[in-house]
Amino acid sequence: MHRRSRPALGALFLFLALSARAGDTIVLTNGRVIQADRTWFEGAQLYYEKAGAVFGLPRSLVKSVEAQATEPAVRPADPDVARALEMTRTGQDSEALRVLRASLQREPRNLQALQLMAEVSMRLRDFRGAADAAARAIRLDERDPRSHALLGDASLAQGDWRGAASAYRASLRLKPDAALQKKLTELQPPQAGASSGALFRLRYDGAVNEPLGVAVLQLLTDAFAEYGRRLGFSPPEPVTVILQTETDFQVAGTPAWAEGLYDGAVRIPVKGVEQMTPHLRGLLRHELAHSFVTSRTGGNCPTWVQEGVAQWLEGSDYARADQSLAPRARKGALPALLTLEAPFQNLAPADVPVAYAASLSGVAHVLRLRREEGLARLLAALGDGLPSEEALPVSIGLSYGEFQKSWEQQLLR
Repeated sequence: MHRRSRPALGALFLFLALSARAGDTIVLTNGRVIQADRTWFEGAQLYYEKAGAVFGLPRSLVKSVEAQATEPAVRPADPDVARALEMTRTGQDSEALRVLRASLQREPRNLQALQLMAEVSMRLRDFRGAADAAARAIRLDERDPRSHALLGDASLAQGDWRGAASAYRASLRLKPDAALQKKLTELQPPQAGASSGALFRLRYDGAVNEPLGVAVLQLLTDAFAEYGRRLGFSPPEPVTVILQTETDFQVAGTPAWAEGLYDGAVRIPVKGVEQMTPHLRGLLRHELAHSFVTSRTGGNCPTWVQEGVAQWLEGSDYARADQSLAPRARKGALPALLTLEAPFQNLAPADVPVAYAASLSGVAHVLRLRREEGLARLLAALGDGLPSEEALPVSIGLSYGEFQKSWEQQLLR
C-alpha cells in the first residue's frame, strides 16, 4: 500500500459495497454535477461507479453527494453494523473494523457484519482477512450472492485468478448482475489467436490513448523482465493494466491510494498525460512491483515488506531513507517493523512518511545482509503461508527482534 502511502490507493474495487449508496448525485465545487450509480468515500477520495466503470475524485473537489429519494440507503438492522457502516462513510475504516470484530465475538453468525468486514478489509488491503470473512459468510448462507462476489474480489486481490472466477460464477448463478458479469468477462484468458505469451492485458477506462499505451507497455515489459531476474520469479498470469484516461493524474507526493492500485489489476489515472514522465514511470514501476509481491505472497505480506520492495524496485534512494532515520535510531525512537505490518492508513498522517522510509530502509537491510537471494527467500516463505515471525528466521536466519537490532545498529553506524 509509497511516496505513495498506500495500501489503499484506497481502493477502486468494483464490488457493490454496503457502504455504497445507489443512484447518487455528485455536486462538485466548480458547479459540475455527476450522476452516479453508487458512491463511497475512501480517505481523501470519493469513488463512484457509473455504467460498470469506477472513477475517483479528490474529496476536496466534492461539494456534496445527494442520494436520490427514490433509492434510499439500506440501513442494517444490527446497530453495531449500522454504526460501522456510518464509520466507513466518513473514512474511519480501521475503527469500523474494530466495531465489527467486537460484534462478531458476541454474535459469530452475523452475516451483515461478516460481509461488511470483508469489504472493509479489502479497503485496508488485508486481502486474506477479507477472504476469510467472505468464506465465513458463505458458510452461514451459501445462497447469498454478495458473499460469493466478495470472496471473488478478495481472491482476485491475492492473485488467485481461478478462485476469483469460480466465486464470481457462483454469485451470478444465484443472481444476475451486469457489473459482476463484466468483471468475470474481463478475467477470461486471451481469446484464440491472441499471443499466449503476453505479459500484460492493457485496457482503457475512458478514451483510448494508443501512443501512451504503447509507451506504458514498453516500460512495463522492461520492468517485468528486470523484476523477474532480481526476485527470481514472475507472476504466472498476465497482469491487467487499466489506464484511467478520465481520472486526473496526481502530482508527485500524493498518497498512493490517490494514484494507482493493484487489486488484481494495475489501475493508473492518466488524464492530462500525453507522454511518459518521470513520475508516471515511477508510479508504473511501483505498482508493477506490488503485482509481483502480491502474486508471490498471496497477500500474506507485512505492509513494510510490500512497500519497501515496491519503493526499492521503483528506484527510490534507500541511502536517503537510512539518513532520515538515523536521528531516530540515535534517540531510540526508531519504529518497530513489527508495528508496520498493518496498512499505513491506520497511522497518523505525520507518521506515514516515517513508515515508508522505514519500509524502504528495512528492505534495504535485508538486501544488505542476504542480497537479493535472501529477499526472494523471504517472499517465498510468506507465499508458503508462514507468518512473518517465522518467515524471517527461515529466510534470513534472524528473528524479528534480532533483525530489528541489526537494522538499528546499521543506522547508528
